[in-house]
Amino acid sequence: MNTDKLSKRLETVASFVPNGAVTADIGSDHAYLPCYLVKKGVVSAAIAGEVVNGPYQSAKKQVQAEGLTDSVSVRLGDGLEVLQPGEAECITIAGMGGALIASILDRGKDKLGDVKRLVLQPNISAISIRTWFIDNGWELVDEEILEEDGKIYEILVGEQGNPDTPYQPLGEKGLLFGPF
Repeated sequence: MNTDKLSKRLETVASFVPNGAVTADIGSDHAYLPCYLVKKGVVSAAIAGEVVNGPYQSAKKQVQAEGLTDSVSVRLGDGLEVLQPGEAECITIAGMGGALIASILDRGKDKLGDVKRLVLQPNISAISIRTWFIDNGWELVDEEILEEDGKIYEILVGEQGNPDTPYQPLGEKGLLFGPF
């Protein structure tokens, strides 16, 4: 598999990564997203984090096969523990449950000080992420819903800011369905 073309889901996640932002993809699997971002010139450097040895080995192989070992660092570790504080400006986490994503962010709060953007794609329970944003001073700045292979995916984009702003007219419904 080469990483010139991603799934619609991952391509949409990639579209929210700011140009030039060092990006860490947590739970990266085969490192398709970091490889794609570097090859397309969106970012000059990326980090692929993986907690399980099998996917970690797959990611290392993928990065080597693409000739990107100078630009994509593959790391084995749990959640944000693969990062040093200040190392990444954008963090992507895609393809796991919203409660798990919120828990990864919670456990890695000390790594989020210099992060400018979170691009999160939960498979279920997006409300867990919206609630985490509100509780931790992150503002939901964009959302997208897409369908691929008969599944509906939500992508949530957060930046440090006023977490209440997008929800003001909506209240509880905004948390459940998203304000955008």
